[in-house]
Amino acid sequence: MAPNKRRRHVRRVQRVKHDFLTLTDAIPLTKKGQEILKLLGAGNPASKVAKAVGCSPSNISYWKDKFLSIGAIRLQVRDVVNIYRLTPYGSKIITRSEGYFPEVCCLEDHAVKFRVLGWERVPLDWKRLGRPRNWEKLGVRIGNVRVVRTSKSVIVHPGRLRGFDVDELLMLSGRIVERVRMVLENKFGMVLSDVGVPLHQPVTRFYSEEARELVKLGTTIVQDVGSIDESPPEKVPHEEYVGKDLAKARLLMPLNVRRLERRVGDVEEKVDKLSGEVHELVSVLKEALIGRGKVSPSQPLKDGRYIT
Repeated sequence: MAPNKRRRHVRRVQRVKHDFLTLTDAIPLTKKGQEILKLLGAGNPASKVAKAVGCSPSNISYWKDKFLSIGAIRLQVRDVVNIYRLTPYGSKIITRSEGYFPEVCCLEDHAVKFRVLGWERVPLDWKRLGRPRNWEKLGVRIGNVRVVRTSKSVIVHPGRLRGFDVDELLMLSGRIVERVRMVLENKFGMVLSDVGVPLHQPVTRFYSEEARELVKLGTTIVQDVGSIDESPPEKVPHEEYVGKDLAKARLLMPLNVRRLERRVGDVEEKVDKLSGEVHELVSVLKEALIGRGKVSPSQPLKDGRYIT
């Protein structure tokens, strides 16, 4: 019997190894997705949401799993019918401006170094990573997190994280680092310093259309600020910002531009209204002056000119 060569359908999921937290790829939120989030977060059962939105139950289940994975909703009542509630993050998504969904940002590996007060009692499978001038570099993986050992310290590399909020990504990175520290101490008997020291400031990347066009004109690098380039290993055009404040400003830039456009539109409407009122006033003055005989009807009076 010939083997079944049909291509299996593989869901795009990012598996979590050894119960360590990782963030799945970002998802685009459509208008229907916003409506599903709003109804699910209000405590409506999935079957009722499917009828209200006009989607299949499997589609509602897909969105429900996505919203749970990014922390937009949480399970409040587990029963025959599960009830969900919005989290503060889910409320933030809904209450943003109409049709606006935060842009995906990528927090680069934000490594933290801990001073070693006592080495492990249970052997770890350290592997040699290189031999620089003054110290020997060893490494090991705890779950899917890389840990590097130097002569006096260990460095925890939480890896890249993707999401919509720089602060939340930094908190997630910190939780991963703290969990690895607890594993090293509780499971392997290592004694580490209570406070870790980041190796560098947070570095955040945005893979935008603007970066693709700007890279065609050349590479821009500003020290301690950021860059627009296509650096290895990916060699994909991106914007890179150093520090949390710059990344947050870049994340809010589309929303601020929309607000600015809205304000400019309001100013244009007010100017047009004011211009119409001025023209009406000029017409009234013209008629009043003609009635008093100060201006003859045949005298030309162009719009925009004032009589002094």
